[in-house]
Amino acid sequence: SEKVLTKEEFEKMYSNPKEYKGKKVDFYARVFVQPEKDKDGTYIQGWAGLNNSMNTVIAIKDTKLDVKVEDIIHVKGEVKDTFEGKNGFGASLKTPLILASSIDKSDYATAFAPAKKTIEVNQEQAQNGYKISIKKIEIADNETRVLFSIKNEAAAKFSFYEFKSSLVVNGQQFERTDNYEAKYPKIPNDLLPGVTADATLAFPKLPVDTGEIQISLEGSSENYELEMKPFNFKIQY
Repeated sequence: SEKVLTKEEFEKMYSNPKEYKGKKVDFYARVFVQPEKDKDGTYIQGWAGLNNSMNTVIAIKDTKLDVKVEDIIHVKGEVKDTFEGKNGFGASLKTPLILASSIDKSDYATAFAPAKKTIEVNQEQAQNGYKISIKKIEIADNETRVLFSIKNEAAAKFSFYEFKSSLVVNGQQFERTDNYEAKYPKIPNDLLPGVTADATLAFPKLPVDTGEIQISLEGSSENYELEMKPFNFKIQY
């Protein structure tokens, strides 16, 4: 069986897809145009690179495929040809045409920021009936993810101040990053009593491979008589 193109070969392929006809590919892409269907299959246009790069046309002989704009997909298949057409602005377009053998839905972290190291944390702190649990920290090449949950066991709503979240590593402070492409889960604006919500915060890549991470998370209760201090966590990694 043919070897799949390496990441470097795959990126090089974009300059002249015709040369790579028949080569096997295995990659991720973010759908950015509503897919089209006909009696033979489904046709998708997606970005295979970060920051809207590596425009790719993907065809699959499957008319029932449920894929929409903004979905992140895992594609296996082969290079078919160079696709020549026009983009939304009327400019001529030359992109790889990929004939897919399989397309599965994926997510941003798996596709574009896989964890190189996972720290199982499982630390919980409670104040006035509000519990914040940090489950794990995922360290990727281009970001650091904090996966946590908040449980409201109090009688009043809880507001989580996402914008006040900070992370300190070996004396250096990092603010959270807005990763709009990732669409990570967020804590609802007003967390109702009895509700538990999971969320992911993204921070920049860590400067060192080992050290101590301090994470500070803040929020307030709708019951203003309750004093809420920051929830501070310390994690060795």
